[in-house]
Amino acid sequence: MSEWFGTWFDSEFYHILYKDRSHNEAEAFVSRLMTHLKPSKDALLHDLACGKGRHSIHLNKLGYHVEGSDYSANSIKFAKQFENERLRFYTHDMRESLPRKYHYILNLFTSFGYFDTDEEHFETLGNIHTGLKRDGIFVFDFMNVDYVLENLVSSESIEKGGITFDISKELRNGKIVKDIRFDYKRIPYHFTEEVAALKVDQLHQMMKDCGFQLLELFGSYELDPFDKKNSSRVIMILQK
Repeated sequence: MSEWFGTWFDSEFYHILYKDRSHNEAEAFVSRLMTHLKPSKDALLHDLACGKGRHSIHLNKLGYHVEGSDYSANSIKFAKQFENERLRFYTHDMRESLPRKYHYILNLFTSFGYFDTDEEHFETLGNIHTGLKRDGIFVFDFMNVDYVLENLVSSESIEKGGITFDISKELRNGKIVKDIRFDYKRIPYHFTEEVAALKVDQLHQMMKDCGFQLLELFGSYELDPFDKKNSSRVIMILQK
């Protein structure tokens, strides 16, 4: 795994840059998704790569029994303050088998594609398949790479929390690479975020090879039909 994986995603600057963009959107999407899927209140849901637990917490508030896991021990430490009888968090590397089986596993907001090799990505999907109960449902939410590349902004500056983030993006060696530079208290920072440029057809084939059946394919957080050219998201509803 690349060295930046833990440092950037654990940093306070990551949350400054992204928190406003995703918080309301995340809760609205999760609510809409549950209305669509209609899980039983007795179902056990897993939020894979849960970060600090935002999606898990909202799912639990909707009345569901939820467990969240993440590679970052710091994120899980933060999330644990919100635990209750029907909400638990634990540290977990998604390249390893899950400790129990779930009715639903959710991997949301492009929390996939950050490993160094395709073998690790495929291994992760295999672990998700194994971690589902019979006929279990996997919700997979990823960027639509065709759309991203067509609309790629090579460089931009974003001001958040009193910090100006200078961001450049490019396709490099099969990955979408984002360089993030900024100064904070006169100290320069530089992070590089890399995610595999996995297009929808490649993702679908990987899912099939792991034993998943594609039930539905959406292209937005409003659950609009997927369009390869115009959809910003690839949201797959898959069944074991």
